[in-house]
Amino acid sequence: MNHEQWSGSAAAYALGALDTDERAAFEEHLASCAMCRAETDELRETAAMLAYAAPTRDAPPGTLRERVLREARAVRPISAARPADRRNIHAVPWLAAAASLTIAVLVGMQLRSERSQREQLAVALDSVRTDLAARDSMLAAFFGPEVHVVSLSPTGEKPSMRVFWNHTRNIFIVTAFNIPRAPDGKTYQLWAIRNGKPPLSMGTFNTDATGRATAILAVGDDINAGGFIDLCGLTMEPAGGSPQPTEQPRLLGPWRHTD
Repeated sequence: MNHEQWSGSAAAYALGALDTDERAAFEEHLASCAMCRAETDELRETAAMLAYAAPTRDAPPGTLRERVLREARAVRPISAARPADRRNIHAVPWLAAAASLTIAVLVGMQLRSERSQREQLAVALDSVRTDLAARDSMLAAFFGPEVHVVSLSPTGEKPSMRVFWNHTRNIFIVTAFNIPRAPDGKTYQLWAIRNGKPPLSMGTFNTDATGRATAILAVGDDINAGGFIDLCGLTMEPAGGSPQPTEQPRLLGPWRHTD
């Protein structure tokens, strides 16, 4: 049985309505389930409070014996009651138990619902905190004297791509706009270009269906070891990238400090 099926037995257990085998099985489950133990304790407290639900009234002094005798004379003996009356007499305790069980089950369901809502809210808040922390971290990586930036664009056209190089965090942050998504089997690849030396791969990425991309690429040791980079270029390569460009750069731009 899963937890939800066990949880359905909590109210009956709290009211002592399980048979011997069911009670033993449920108690075995309670030993390993903190949620069911807590739920059972709540239901027991609820069932115990039912005993105090009906108001009490003290009899006037000196009249109790007379009232009991008078009412006893007015009531016919139990032996004279019709069979249907006997059934009604015996049914009263069972009706009370059924009513108590119904109330306990409803209270238990309400408690479970509220607990589930609290847990869902906690998960949602954790997700929001994680997203905000990730965004704050990315924003912080864009600024500072240790950050260089390059704008890549076709000659004479508005920049459609930027790459930030954060030397402290040792990462490239890529932002691209209006660049058609690379087809299946292809990918975009960035190149670090130093005058008079072969281009070095900065990593690969692809845009989405709207032509946009935001990517974080690790800076390789070969790029760090060579000092300042003059240019950054973008080519389309086979999936997985190429050791050297297979075409002229589609976009090209010089590096500069962000500030």
